[in-house]
Amino acid sequence: MNRFPRHFAPGATRGFALQSGKEPHLQNLKIEGVNDIIAVASGKGGVGKSTTAVNLAVSIAKKCQLKIGLLDADVYGPSIPIMMKLHGKPEVSADKKMIPIENYGVKCMSMGSLVAESEALVWRGPMVMKALEQMTRGVDWGILDILVVDMPPGTGDAQISISQRLQLSGALIVSTPQDVALMDARRGVKMFSKVNVPILGIMENMSYFKCPNCSEPYYIFGKGGAQKTADELGMKFLGEIPLEVGIRSGSDEGVPIVISNPDSFVSQAYANLAKNVVGTLEDLAKKQYFRPEITL
Repeated sequence: MNRFPRHFAPGATRGFALQSGKEPHLQNLKIEGVNDIIAVASGKGGVGKSTTAVNLAVSIAKKCQLKIGLLDADVYGPSIPIMMKLHGKPEVSADKKMIPIENYGVKCMSMGSLVAESEALVWRGPMVMKALEQMTRGVDWGILDILVVDMPPGTGDAQISISQRLQLSGALIVSTPQDVALMDARRGVKMFSKVNVPILGIMENMSYFKCPNCSEPYYIFGKGGAQKTADELGMKFLGEIPLEVGIRSGSDEGVPIVISNPDSFVSQAYANLAKNVVGTLEDLAKKQYFRPEITL
């Protein structure tokens, strides 16, 4: 049986059922035409969160045949335009909304597509949130099954505000195997729990390096840390991605490895991650979670 037989019904409430008497308040948090919004997050930078978001979004679009958008919410360090090979600025529709730039079957929006590559944004919190508001509700996304949000690293004001202002269906936590990264991953889990966002699971990036000569795996950053952390927290472990030269070169060249080498072991690992994420979203929808009232 095909696990992903159809697009999610447009306009359906997924992930959460709205509480009685709270519909108008919560409905304002939704983005028109978008069924599910998921955050790809990490407790710290440098764990490959953006690379994961890109390859996950493209894998869901290609392998699960769903309509996908990708929002680069890292305003200070936008990397999606390079990783997705996006050129030019978004056009503006007749109703004054930006039209996302599409590549590899994914609709993308990033601050990196709106400002010069060399420009440094020296903005305080209110300006950042205004920009993110424009890149979410000020965009004509069309009909999307899932909008993947590449979150800023960490657990500060921007991350909390995004979680409160968008009706997130869930968050995927990205970590590497070493203890210091997993400690920050736990902080990310706690942050999302405090703002009532379900954790879809934890995935481990840079799990090991496979020697190109002998195929022996080398666990450079430790072994099994994310799996152990997921077990301790009672959460799903959604998969592991090895440390691979092709992933890095694909990111630099703007051709994700799931496009440049779709039959590789790494691409299959991303495909499995995509299926696990979509399957978890479907499970959450069936369980009819309720989101409490949110104070903005």
